[in-house]
Formats: sequence, structure tokens, C-alpha cells
Amino acid sequence: MVNAKNVAFKVNKQTPINQGPLQAYGTVINCRKPGGKRGPREQKEVRSHHVLLANVEGTLKRKRGEEEGPDGAQALSTLLGIEVIPSGASSPDRSALSRRWQPPRSIRSRKLKLPSKGVDLDCWFIILSFSDPAQLLEMRSGIPSCYYFLRDNPMLWKHSRTYHYGSDLPEPPSELTEFQYADLRHDRACMSCKAPNTRKTYWAFLRRWCKTCLQSRTIKEHDALAILRGPDGEDLSFLMPCLPSGIFDSWGNFVGVGPASTHALKTVVLSKDVHKIVADYLEFKAKNEGLRSEDPVARINALRLFTLSRKELVDERQAFAHKMEAWEETIRNERSYDYSAKKSARKTYFQKKAAELSPAISVREMECCPSYRRAIAIPKEPNNTSWLQLKPKLEKEAAEL
Repeated sequence: MVNAKNVAFKVNKQTPINQGPLQAYGTVINCRKPGGKRGPREQKEVRSHHVLLANVEGTLKRKRGEEEGPDGAQALSTLLGIEVIPSGASSPDRSALSRRWQPPRSIRSRKLKLPSKGVDLDCWFIILSFSDPAQLLEMRSGIPSCYYFLRDNPMLWKHSRTYHYGSDLPEPPSELTEFQYADLRHDRACMSCKAPNTRKTYWAFLRRWCKTCLQSRTIKEHDALAILRGPDGEDLSFLMPCLPSGIFDSWGNFVGVGPASTHALKTVVLSKDVHKIVADYLEFKAKNEGLRSEDPVARINALRLFTLSRKELVDERQAFAHKMEAWEETIRNERSYDYSAKKSARKTYFQKKAAELSPAISVREMECCPSYRRAIAIPKEPNNTSWLQLKPKLEKEAAEL
């Protein structure tokens, strides 16, 4: 193509793309003959070069000298993908066409605004009151907000215990909080060495220990009597009833809350409690004049003052430990009865299904099959899925008899 100044140019073919090109350009080819006063040697040839297409034809042709209307500017903006500043605008920046094309910005997704006010704390109090104490323990250890909420509302533990267990579960002693009571009942792991599989709680000592930690922290009664002495050799064996005690059998296994009543069983106490009560007695004796006087009545009154409150705590713990041991035994019996009922139901169900087979499998044949014996030992309710799992094994083993 040749323009008005006899300069030939061509428009490069542009491959259609999804996005607009960076710039629209054309290649100018010089077709002029060298002329003028300068000789041909001094004349520098104008090389072909690229130029920007400032005027882009729209859908309709226009005459020379006409100003580009808004429709043309809109067509140019659509083609180039940039903003075109009109010629009559009073902007000092006239290089809008030469701006580098930028891809359109992605639309920012709008964030959903949650309600500024959350669920009322009183509602959470009511909701958690109906939760199981074991579930509250998991929430307390796994969710920070629940940890602080349960810490600041200790009555939640009592409401949860009352709702789930009613009056069957004994009330905790004065030495325990509701949270400590729930932790001893439902949590696991040794409270000393942190052994993860420890679940046995020794209610006589209000601790959850593994067997190794229990034996290392307890001493037998005759060993405790050797420690119950004052610095001047004073016999302090009368303080033995003020110590919480448990019972070991001859194999070193924990039997229950003490003291022992037979020769075969041994009474054990915590070594820490023995040393503590000796230190408390010596401190009380140093401050109380009745224990240092020679009047037997004054000494008896002073000793009664020292031992009375401690003996009451021991009696309270002993009664509580007996109730908890009885409650745990009841739970074990109920669970065992429930397991036995489920095993009996599986046995009846499988025998009925085996009798419907062709050929039928008798009860005597089923009892000789190992798969049947394993299946009826599972304490779960029978269903069609369990029977479909047992059926091919039972048929194969019955055919091999």
C-alpha cells in the first residue's frame, strides 16, 4: 500500500489471539529516489522501520480531515485493549496509544462477612451442659476457646455429670473439683510417667497411675511405721489412721481401698503422705503448747485437734472410694451382660441362616467351624452384612468336614 507521500507500507498479518496485541504496527518501506543538492554518496538511505498505527479504520470509511468521533475512539479502544484519550482533552500525556498493554485484572472475590455478634455465651452454656463429660474433656484439650470457657464455668462439669449419670454416680469428695473428678473417670495416660495406655484410677489415692508408678510410690504398713517417728525417737504410730490407704494382695496387685482386714492382704500408703504428716505434726507441736505440756488432758486435746480434721478427710475418701469401686463394678457387669446378650443373638441369627441354606448346615457342624466360633465371639448385633461375610467361610469349612 502507498500513502499520500508515496511511501509504500504494508500491514503485517496478525494471528488472532484471545487477548489484544501489545501494539498495532505497520512496516514502512522507503520508495523515494535520492534527490536534493547533496550527492548520492552523502545521501543516507532511510531504512524501513515499524510505525504505530495511530489511525485505525472503523467499520465505515471516513474522509480526510474529519476528526475521529467517539465511535472511532471506542473501536480503537476495543481493538487495542487500552484507554484512548480524545484529541480535545486537556491531558498533557498524549502517549496513551503507546502504553504497554496490560491484561485485565481478575475480579476480586468478595469475602463473606460473618455476623459481628456470635452465639451468646449463655447459649453455649446450655449446649455444653447436655454434652458428655468425656466429650467436654476432648473439647477442652483440643479447642482453645473451649478450654477458657470450661475453665471459667466450672459448674458446666456438674451439670454434664448430672444429666448423663443422674444420682447413680457418687458425688465427688471435698478434695476434688468437678473437672478433676471427670478427668479421673474418663481420661487416660499415667499422671506420673504419662504412659498413654493407662486407664486404671486408684480411688483410694485419687490418682491414675500405671502399675510401676503405683508400686514405686507406695510403701507397706510396717515400713511406714518405721518412718512415723520424731527426731527424739517419739512414736508417731497413732498418726497411721490419718493416712489414706489401699490394699495389695500377696502378688503385689491392687485390691481396693484399705485398710486390710486379713493377714494375706497388705495395707499400703503413699510414702509422700507419710513424710508430710510427720512434718506437719512437728510444726504443729512447735506452735502448740498443749503438746509440750506434761498435762495428759492438754496433750490429748491437742492431739485430737490435730488428727480430727485429717481423720474426717480420710473417712470421707474411704467412703467415696468404696462407692466408686461399687459403681465401676456395676458398669462392668452391665457391659458384660450386654456383650453376652449380643453374642447370644449372633449365635441364634447365624444358626437360623445356616438352616435356610441348601444343603443346610447343622448346629453341630457349625460348632466345628473356626470361622463360626470367631464370629459368635464378637460382641456386636448381628446383621445381613455379618452373615454374608461368614457364609462363604462357613460353607467351605463345612464341606471339608
